[in-house]
Amino acid sequence: MSTDLHLATRVRDAVLAVPGVARLAGGSAVEVATHYAGGKVVGVRLAGTTVQVHVVVDQLPVPPVADRVESAVREVLAAAGDPRPVQVMVDDVDDTAFQALAEGQALAGVQAPVGRR
Repeated sequence: MSTDLHLATRVRDAVLAVPGVARLAGGSAVEVATHYAGGKVVGVRLAGTTVQVHVVVDQLPVPPVADRVESAVREVLAAAGDPRPVQVMVDDVDDTAFQALAEGQALAGVQAPVGRR
């Protein structure tokens, strides 16, 4: 297994374990992925001087989820001796986050809107 593939899969696994992450995203105009012979790890880009991770979240508010993703990726990189900075992009919010708000469930300190009478 190549070093990039190994690191990309470890980053992917760490990100998917973060509460509030629904899935990794492939980006919008240009695909975000780490490519290797025979496949790719979508949502993780290791090329260049920055590690990029693109996610879809299912929990609100978004900033704490993005912060947890960044911390998880930094831990993986530190364990690998990789000092690159991490850039987390939230490409979308899954419908389940909004459904929970509509049903009146508090998510990480967010209050559901009060309905009109």
